[in-house]
Amino acid sequence: MIIAPVTVRNLLGLHARAANVLAQSATQFKSRIELEDPASCRRADAKSIMQLIMMAAGRGTGLNLHIEGSDQDEAITALTLLFNNGFGEPCE
Repeated sequence: MIIAPVTVRNLLGLHARAANVLAQSATQFKSRIELEDPASCRRADAKSIMQLIMMAAGRGTGLNLHIEGSDQDEAITALTLLFNNGFGEPCE
């Protein structure tokens, strides 16, 4: 299992479009992928748009990616890059 810290960088946070981009990317991997808010200890299946939206993670929120499976190394690289690039949205 890999646990990696990520930060929501885009201006609108983990809203519908960003959640959709994340969920679509996560479903490309066989690994189990969860997103955890360490402040509330809530977890969401990163392959579920609805669960991601319900996290209500705004800009600047620190989260942890939990990834476990045969392609976890590839998944952590791809998903971390998504967060770092603000899901393709403006970050400033």
